[in-house]
Amino acid sequence: MSAKDKILVAAGELFSQQDITLVSQRQILQAAGQRNTSAIQYHFGSREGLLRAVFERGVGRIDDRRNQILDELEATGRQPQIEDYINALVRPLCEQRDDGESGIQTLRFLNQVLRDPNLRLMQIMKGIDSGMRRAHQGVVHCLPDIPPLLLRYRLYAGSRASSGVLCDWDRNRKLDALSDVFTDDLVAMVLAMVTAPVSPGALEKLADMEPGSPENLGYTAPARADA
Repeated sequence: MSAKDKILVAAGELFSQQDITLVSQRQILQAAGQRNTSAIQYHFGSREGLLRAVFERGVGRIDDRRNQILDELEATGRQPQIEDYINALVRPLCEQRDDGESGIQTLRFLNQVLRDPNLRLMQIMKGIDSGMRRAHQGVVHCLPDIPPLLLRYRLYAGSRASSGVLCDWDRNRKLDALSDVFTDDLVAMVLAMVTAPVSPGALEKLADMEPGSPENLGYTAPARADA
């Protein structure tokens, strides 16, 4: 294994085990068995570059799977429904549990990333999130009466809930025999979360906001028909 790969593996393990901001470059290099204190800068340009590489190595698989699900759905010629898009977002997360320690580590890493408010998440994900964006835009199309900004919040909450539940679930492998049941139910729970009725007060406060942009939503929400 090359020095670059050793650093990548070590960083992935450490990032998945503890708060990402608390993991030092020194820890990563020690875990990777590297004495060159400039190795991270040499191979990845910066700490953020290393974080992006770890993200691409693990979470990139999830996004590839989301694209695969959406491609297969479009190939049928059937008009996708809201449950199809939620399934494309949630099921690939669940499938990581069946991918051995690598998949579990990816879930733990993603859980750490989603809970860290200091990370420039959309910048790190840029170019590794096409499947997520396709599904998010599909959700916006299916739910035109819910403000896109609120949908983005609900989708984020769904991602947090899903990754957290799956990480906790991993502590009890006795549930593996019911994995299909719990996967279907997790998709249903996130679907209920995203499609829940919006209070009149929330609608009023969000009525005058822009329909969406990459800067404030993480994807380009389509303009409303009445805009």
